Amino acid sequence: MNSNADKDYIDAKVEGLDARLAAASGTSDAKFGTVDARFDAVNTRFDATDAKLEAIIAMMVEMRSALEAKIESAFQRATSQMVKWMVGVLAAGITIVVTVMTFVLNNAIPKAQPPAPVAPVSAAVPAVLIQVTPRGVTVQPLTPAAPPVKP
Repeated sequence: MNSNADKDYIDAKVEGLDARLAAASGTSDAKFGTVDARFDAVNTRFDATDAKLEAIIAMMVEMRSALEAKIESAFQRATSQMVKWMVGVLAAGITIVVTVMTFVLNNAIPKAQPPAPVAPVSAAVPAVLIQVTPRGVTVQPLTPAAPPVKP
């Protein structure tokens, strides 16, 4: 074999392989182009889904904030109601205790009979009726005088 012939033979084989490789490369590029287009479509769907999820998350955050505010206001309202009722019950309890203790202390201990009134010194003088008439002043005893008692 001749070295030129060998070289031509090898060159022909390499060119044939290059041609087959170029043809395969063209078809694979076309296949990869369709695959890339499908991946682009999937990426577009993922982007749309991501946007929807971001909107849902934002809405859920807003709902959570509103719910927390509602719970906080309900808790404050319940606390104020509880304080109001506790103060009312305490005031009513104190009123009842004071009333019962006053009643018990006023009625449970027997009261001493008040001493008999001492007759004033002027009681020895009989009551009189003073009448003013146009003719003058007359003094009459209110009760007729009893005749003096003989010993």
